[in-house]
Amino acid sequence: MRFDEAVKAALSIAEEYAVEHQQSVIAIRDLLGRTALAIEQAPDPETLTRLQERLHSGCSPFVGGQPVIVLDEMFAPELIIDSPDRRPAPLTSSPSGRVSLIERGFVGSEWLNAKTDVKSRRVSLYGFKGGVGRSSATFALAQHMARRGLAVLVIDLDLESAGISTMLAPDSEDEPTHGILDHLVEYGVGNAEGLDLVAQSRSVGQFTGNGEVWFSSVAGRPREGASYLDKLSRAYVDLPANPLLNRSALPFGRRLEAAVSECEAQVASRSRTPDVVLLDSRSGIHDVAAVAITQLSGLSLLFATDNPQTWQGYTELFSRWQNRLDPSMRNVLRDRIQMVSAMTPQRNRSEYIEAFADRSQSCFAATIYDDAEADAKDAFNFAPQDVLAPHYPISINHSVDLIGLVPGVDAEWAENDATTVAYSEFVTRSTDLILEPSNA
Repeated sequence: MRFDEAVKAALSIAEEYAVEHQQSVIAIRDLLGRTALAIEQAPDPETLTRLQERLHSGCSPFVGGQPVIVLDEMFAPELIIDSPDRRPAPLTSSPSGRVSLIERGFVGSEWLNAKTDVKSRRVSLYGFKGGVGRSSATFALAQHMARRGLAVLVIDLDLESAGISTMLAPDSEDEPTHGILDHLVEYGVGNAEGLDLVAQSRSVGQFTGNGEVWFSSVAGRPREGASYLDKLSRAYVDLPANPLLNRSALPFGRRLEAAVSECEAQVASRSRTPDVVLLDSRSGIHDVAAVAITQLSGLSLLFATDNPQTWQGYTELFSRWQNRLDPSMRNVLRDRIQMVSAMTPQRNRSEYIEAFADRSQSCFAATIYDDAEADAKDAFNFAPQDVLAPHYPISINHSVDLIGLVPGVDAEWAENDATTVAYSEFVTRSTDLILEPSNA
């Protein structure tokens, strides 16, 4: 019995028990992947023993030390019943809908903690794989919108490999005194007041209107005694309740939300409320990206290149939403994403975009679009070449003339005609999406 098969076996056992006894069952999988079943009431001793034996025989070695938990015998059953990590089991495992699942994991849980009450003009820029020019695109988009007279705030959330910060402030002395990491750490102990988190960028150039680009960096201005790694090691921790601070439990997502909100407030106090906030997220299946996409943003631009690794990654991510989220919440997230074809080759460009759209639509259709056999009036699906579909990419053209040039650092980048060719479609279409009436 391997990891992937064990949870399926446990959910199958849970479903049979739930249907037979007409009660809800909660499967709990711990950090090692061992599953225990929490049942509402204690059955007779023979039935309890049989259930325990079935779990041991069907799921070992991935079975909990206490394979069956009786909720009405617990001192605080609400810790399980009301757990924020509790999700319905996939319908394929629990057609009755009586079985739910709690995953106790360090990585990935934030992808399921989706929120509906997000600010529409917060925009995440994310790529499943790195090295696709996401930060350069963020710089180009911020500059373009500022030229249209908007106040733009860019927040560098690539905490382990800062990129956009160095473009918006090539001279580190132009960075704000503190960074996002400072707020994450200080906020956890109620000490975040007075942090200097934002500065106005000079590297984006001058604008004829009243456009502005503000930014918040990861670590802030270099200063004696500041320890980047020590703060990073504490940044992602979910903090327990602290009676001394009169504070309830503080998950990482709430801490990151507080940091972003404080950056917005500081721009508003020094100039005006930002019209748009761009969150330059880190790549991969990481909690920073998870929070940015599912809890902070009204729009997420998902960067990709057309290769098997990319589609395998996005399929894995979307499948998690498909299998673990309530359909209504899955639909909310689906409506807030837009694919971006990064580094689109100019040779055979049309054929590349067509192939990208085909594979992108296949990924969406297999995971977060509605079943093709659903009622046509209610089904959410698109033809592969529907240019209005979220799977159909906004394109950034690859240009050899821009290789090695860093936005904000190299003057040739701004002065190069290739920059306009590369980013024109991306900045125009992305701005239209951000500013459309539904996002106002």
